[in-house]
Amino acid sequence: MSDNFRGALLMMICMSAFVLNDAFVRLAGNSLPLAQILFIRGLLTTVVLLIFAIYRGLFSLTVPKRDKWRIFFRSVAEALTAYFFLTAVMNMPFANVTAILQILPMTVTLAAAFVFKERVGYFRITLIIIGFFGVILIINPSADGFNLYAIYALIAVFLITIRDLITRQLSSEVPTLLPTVSASIGVLLFSVILMINTPLQPLNAQNIIYIFLAAFFIIFGYYTAVLVMRSGEISFISPFRYSAILFALILGFIFFNEQPNKTALLGIVIVMLSGIILMVRNRAVQKKITRE
Repeated sequence: MSDNFRGALLMMICMSAFVLNDAFVRLAGNSLPLAQILFIRGLLTTVVLLIFAIYRGLFSLTVPKRDKWRIFFRSVAEALTAYFFLTAVMNMPFANVTAILQILPMTVTLAAAFVFKERVGYFRITLIIIGFFGVILIINPSADGFNLYAIYALIAVFLITIRDLITRQLSSEVPTLLPTVSASIGVLLFSVILMINTPLQPLNAQNIIYIFLAAFFIIFGYYTAVLVMRSGEISFISPFRYSAILFALILGFIFFNEQPNKTALLGIVIVMLSGIILMVRNRAVQKKITRE
């Protein structure tokens, strides 16, 4: 299996895991506050990941100080992302909020231009602008039902962009499991803060099952999110993010009886096409730079 094929497969697994987690969190959110869901889910995932980490002797390894700080800030970004994105998931059409998240290749490209001083030509800038126009159609600010939680989704995009850039900067000697465990701990600690002023609700068998399933899938999401960013060519792998929209459309219809309107569907198509073309262009530019 080539690195690129492996990376593409991991990206689709990662996207499906995160979308399934989002769906089960939303289902649990019908009767439980988000803070309580994050706490219980975070407790489950952290315990499982810590067991794996201890078994593999992870905490006996020496990690460079610069990587420790990168892992810390990555965990902060992960915790904030969980809050903003899942809040949006609970208050917006499922496929719409997932589609907004798919402008990440564009935001990562822009961030790389500013942070790493990578050259971004007029063609790629145009594609990025078109992609953001697609997001505007998904949000549909002129509609009577405009949802302010779309801003939460955009904040989550910003935070995930930071997380992905930090992940790419981790040294090769950092085990994949370490930032995964740290991210889970970060979300758990953040949920404790949220719980301070949140009245607890009684659990029932259905909610427990939903949270257990969310914890199961988020473990795959955490772990494969790190693997993806360290496998193959990111310009080749990134277009496979868009499998998340297909998963979200299916789950949104099955679980929540949701179907995006024509304007939102047009926006989703625009985001997908502009993002895929952007990734192809990024790959061509990278190959040209390598040859030079």
